[in-house]
Amino acid sequence: MSVFHVKKTSTGEDQESLVFKGKIVEGSVKKGMTVEIPVTRDATVKMKISDVLYFEKQKDEEKKVGIVVSFSGNTDDMEVLLEMNIADENLNVTDE
Repeated sequence: MSVFHVKKTSTGEDQESLVFKGKIVEGSVKKGMTVEIPVTRDATVKMKISDVLYFEKQKDEEKKVGIVVSFSGNTDDMEVLLEMNIADENLNVTDE
């Protein structure tokens, strides 16, 4: 299992994805892996990573990597997660 520290969450350019900007704390993160997003204390949503971005020009080391999760056709769920404003939180990433 890998760990990704989210510093900031934003909407992707296509308006149908979320980008979790942060850094890899442990292990590696690749397209096709599963990120576990905590919704409540006892529940998580598992989403496939559709892309991993590297922001070379980003000066803040805490926001050099972006995990992209696609919500095509399901933007209501995306809005719920966006409103949660996931930041300064560790997310587990698995090969599931």
